[in-house]
Amino acid sequence: MAEPPQPDSFPESSRERDAGASFVLESKGQWWHAGYHLTTAIVGPMILTLPYAFRGLGWVAGISCLTVMGMVSFYSYYLMALVLDFCEKDGRRHIRFRELAADVLGSGWMFYFVILIQTAINTGITIGTILLAGQCLEVHVNYHFPWLPF
Repeated sequence: MAEPPQPDSFPESSRERDAGASFVLESKGQWWHAGYHLTTAIVGPMILTLPYAFRGLGWVAGISCLTVMGMVSFYSYYLMALVLDFCEKDGRRHIRFRELAADVLGSGWMFYFVILIQTAINTGITIGTILLAGQCLEVHVNYHFPWLPF
């Protein structure tokens, strides 16, 4: 079994060099603040594709899907906040997902596995957003400029 992480995995000397970590470690926000900021950061670029999504789903199904996905997002942030609070009560405060995963799931290869998963998700979201934005632009151009050969 892997050894538990050190109580202070982010020493004072590193905190002086990492201003973002210092800001996070001094913050006193609640879980819904973090959930709101994570949601807006994740949804930010994709919000431009909502008209296209609503066009395909309709108003009722579109608003229902948007509401359910928002609830799922906030519930997952709430669960993550519970785990972070539990770790903090044991003297381990985490500021990165990979540090949390290494603490909860075990150190070693799990640290790199989380980095791999995060990279795959970010790559997929980026490619999907580009493709969906292209489709939205095509629908817009075909609707407003039907004489163009697209």
